[in-house]
Amino acid sequence: MRKFWLSLVLFLAAAGAAMADDMVGRYAATGVTPEDQNYQGEVQIEQVGNLHVVLWKLEGGAAYKGVGIRQGNVLGVAYGAADTKFGIVVYKVDGGKLEGVWADTRDLKSELGKETLEGSPDLNGTYKITLGQNRDGMTNYSGTIDLKRNGNTFLVYWPIKPPALGVGVLVDDMLVVAYGSNPTKLPGVVAYKSSGSDMEGLWAFLDLKKSSTGSVNIAPPKKPGTETLKRQN
Repeated sequence: MRKFWLSLVLFLAAAGAAMADDMVGRYAATGVTPEDQNYQGEVQIEQVGNLHVVLWKLEGGAAYKGVGIRQGNVLGVAYGAADTKFGIVVYKVDGGKLEGVWADTRDLKSELGKETLEGSPDLNGTYKITLGQNRDGMTNYSGTIDLKRNGNTFLVYWPIKPPALGVGVLVDDMLVVAYGSNPTKLPGVVAYKSSGSDMEGLWAFLDLKKSSTGSVNIAPPKKPGTETLKRQN
């Protein structure tokens, strides 16, 4: 455990941590998986520029890293193994218009990208990218994305080269999506909503199933897991 927190300190020093906000700190985590299994662990949240870095250390030894974006009282985080690259998008939903900001783990210090979608207010189907701005703040992109909804969880697909796949959860009017390009190492997503000094979270990951021919079928999660964070400092 000591090595875990030391690694976090060294990582933040290298990235150039900015002044922290009120979500920053160490938390005790208790959660329930989508399969109704209980778990416990520790979570550390720090701020790096416009982003938040989140590290989980679960009982039993499993550890995950995450990069997050805060919008109001919601912190949206994409998480995965230490050797994976992934991104996070947080959209504010207003009917069929979704205004989002995004980032990825390749660069923690650049500005946030922007992505605005327009489509069905059902949050299901094909959406046009009416504004796509890269993290350099100067170059733009366009195209479409596809949302497949299952309650408060989502499968998200960007038909680009290489294609990007994402998993999302909806908390109030915020749709939080984690995405990646490697179908065998896709990130999970968690959306925390602050409640005083503590936070309540929903999380999900994509269900990957290999067929007899070796192809991979990807389906949206049936339901999200839950995670409660209790502040420890």
